[in-house]
Amino acid sequence: MKNSNCKKELMGVYVIWYREMLLYFRNKIKLFTSFFVPIMLTIFLGSGLASFFPTANQVENFSNFFYSGVLVLSIAVNVFDATVSLVWDKEFGFMREILVAPLPKTKIVMGKILGAVTRGLMQGVALLVVAPVLGINLYLYQIFLLLLLMTLISIIIASFGIIIASFIRRIETFSLFSQIFIAPLLFLSGAFFTLEKIPHWMQMISYFNPLFYAVNGIRILIFNNDFMPERMSNMIAYNFNFGFIVLIVFALVSLGVAIMAFNRLSVGEVIKKILEETEDMI
Repeated sequence: MKNSNCKKELMGVYVIWYREMLLYFRNKIKLFTSFFVPIMLTIFLGSGLASFFPTANQVENFSNFFYSGVLVLSIAVNVFDATVSLVWDKEFGFMREILVAPLPKTKIVMGKILGAVTRGLMQGVALLVVAPVLGINLYLYQIFLLLLLMTLISIIIASFGIIIASFIRRIETFSLFSQIFIAPLLFLSGAFFTLEKIPHWMQMISYFNPLFYAVNGIRILIFNNDFMPERMSNMIAYNFNFGFIVLIVFALVSLGVAIMAFNRLSVGEVIKKILEETEDMI
């Protein structure tokens, strides 16, 4: 009996994940731009900024330094954008169908997050494919560790997206929150410049930013073969093991909070919100 229920729940998770993938692949323009723009940013903008930012004087190849930031940026934006489907489902009534299904809400969250994580990994792998073009040569163990980091980043951002989407009714509001939420995380992550010269209070805030540890870890893996320890100290704040543990903690905590936030949703509440919005339109 338990095995049967487990199979049904796994099938439910798979169906939700599959639907997320269908929504992603059906939008051909968004699919193309999500892969094309980060690659162009890395190749052209990275080369142009090399003559502008002081950080360029600390590394021999600023485009590779910039690559780490673009990798995290593209994953974060793509994953957070994937969670808008939760708001879409609530606004157009599909969430009622999901909530009345014999599937625990935890599994619904897992399906949504799994879909977002898949999108994040696809984005990351696409950028890893073009890494040799930029002169970034990675060993298999580095690629494996990068995939682990990208998975943790995706889980964290997807969980944050689920938390925010659980309290939002309209897609327009979620789009606004995505800009307010993602921008500070990226600016305080050291993705495009080092944080050693920013005000102390901003540095303290960055220590609570999961993307700070993600960028730090990716940069360690990418530059580990090309720089001596004294050169690395100009770009790296923490060692890889410490940052990896911090990301695991962030992922577990954010995932737990996302499940709790989604559990507050009920069929009656969703229907009530739809009726309220319908009355507002009338």
